[in-house]
Amino acid sequence: MVEDDPTAGPTPHDVLLESLLGRLREFVASPLTPGSYVLRGLLPPAEGDRGARVVLWDGHDLDSTYALEIPLLDEDGEEIPHDRFIAALRACIAQRHALGPSFPDEVFPVPVIDARRHFLDAAGAPPLTLADALHLPLLSLGPANGPPPLSGNVEEEADEAEEAGEAEWRLLGFMLVDERHARYYVRWAGTGEVWGLDFCMRDEAGKVDARGGTADMIFPALASSHDLERFQRPVSDGRCRAVYDLTAWC
Repeated sequence: MVEDDPTAGPTPHDVLLESLLGRLREFVASPLTPGSYVLRGLLPPAEGDRGARVVLWDGHDLDSTYALEIPLLDEDGEEIPHDRFIAALRACIAQRHALGPSFPDEVFPVPVIDARRHFLDAAGAPPLTLADALHLPLLSLGPANGPPPLSGNVEEEADEAEEAGEAEWRLLGFMLVDERHARYYVRWAGTGEVWGLDFCMRDEAGKVDARGGTADMIFPALASSHDLERFQRPVSDGRCRAVYDLTAWC
């Protein structure tokens, strides 16, 4: 095991954890439905198409395949946030038999269902799950597209990350603590310390919400202004130097 110096930029240990987290985070809120439909393809719009086509199947039988035609933007021409997009897609999958008759794709032998209207309606008021709420801070705090694959030499990976200029923090792990709270472990570059950040998964009424999607704005603002210490919790967690209660924001 390589000994890590937490004050010397990203450590080999951090690189390994970040890579593992990037590979696993897609499974936090997967599959898309309890029926275990997974992605078989994404077809960009051809000339005459009214939207992109998300192609789904059960992962075993190709005859289970169908596609949902969905819009790329909302009705105002704006990009649909990730949490609302996934929730709307999940809602369309659940209601696909009520969306009208299918028609064939022009290239592949796949039935296509026009889900544009239902998708936009669902995106306006998406039914989020607890898994969605847990997933959002992973997207917010982690690398945008997940870490690149390891070259096989974690010491070289750590050295290259340090030379390229380290981000303010590195996400190292997380845990859903209970029905309302989750803890995310980050290493703050300014001190080299690992902190536990407690976020809330539900609003005051107990409904799952998407506040965790703003973690990348709230947490660094508090840390950079040295306000984070005010929110330290009197709990012991051997995986971090301190635990901070950020449930009022995230």
